[in-house]
Amino acid sequence: MDLEELKRIITIFESSSLSELEIEEKGVRFRLVKKAAASKTKVKSPLPEQEAIVEEAAERGKGEKEKSTDKEFFVKSPLVGTFYRARSPGEEPLVEIGQYVHPGQTLCIIEAMKVMNEVTSEVAGKVKNILVENGQPVEYDQDLFVIEKED
Repeated sequence: MDLEELKRIITIFESSSLSELEIEEKGVRFRLVKKAAASKTKVKSPLPEQEAIVEEAAERGKGEKEKSTDKEFFVKSPLVGTFYRARSPGEEPLVEIGQYVHPGQTLCIIEAMKVMNEVTSEVAGKVKNILVENGQPVEYDQDLFVIEKED
């Protein structure tokens, strides 16, 4: 590798989003590492279509928070995975809208890495809404259920 090619690689690396690059050629290895600036963080602005999605999600989240009261409890996903309303296909859902639940009762299953994880209620009350469809992927801390707490 000649000096001009090395300079070209360094220029490309500096303008890229990579933080580290290691190249080995003909027994010669070199490694480039960018130091993260602690005080300055450059945030890439979203693409126009991403911006619309972000704004829509923010508005939806703001509306849900405005609707929230002391009587409502949002059950959130404890992990990333796939949401299932029943323990296995063909079985009845674990809970339905309008059903009374108690603390510790299983509300749904989230599959993550082939492991079935039970999500339980932390409060007693009536299931007011189920916010996720069966088989839908869920994110960490995503709202799954709204439970109207008992008095």
